[in-house]
Amino acid sequence: MTSIRGPEMSTRGLMLVAMVARGHTTDRVARALRLSRHTVGEEISVLLDRFKCKNRAELVAYCYVHRILPIDVWPPPCGPVNGVSDVFDPLTALREAGLPVDQLSTAQREVLAHLTEEEAAVIVAVQHRLNQADSGADAEVWAHDLKML
Repeated sequence: MTSIRGPEMSTRGLMLVAMVARGHTTDRVARALRLSRHTVGEEISVLLDRFKCKNRAELVAYCYVHRILPIDVWPPPCGPVNGVSDVFDPLTALREAGLPVDQLSTAQREVLAHLTEEEAAVIVAVQHRLNQADSGADAEVWAHDLKML
């Protein structure tokens, strides 16, 4: 991975900025980091003040311009680039497993976005068994099967 340069920032600050860059809400960041919503909001406010940014979009832009976030990696890693693993993203995990989550409604994707790693693993296991039972199914059928779960 690319090394992070520019102004010094804490590990949690890097994670917050990366998650904001990915479009995560305060609630989602709080759940992922096991923090209160208030703590996340306060820490983002501190970063806005520190870098003299008016809003989250300006903060993300500042972090790219000053190479705090690596410009050659998307999505930005949600952790320090020194080997700490990324925060789990269930939609990405389900997509990588071959589930057509993008064919589902926005409301259904929102439900899937809140799955734990264990819950996503169960859905992937079920999808794998369905795949074994009917290897000729197309993406539309998979979307229907996933809705049935």
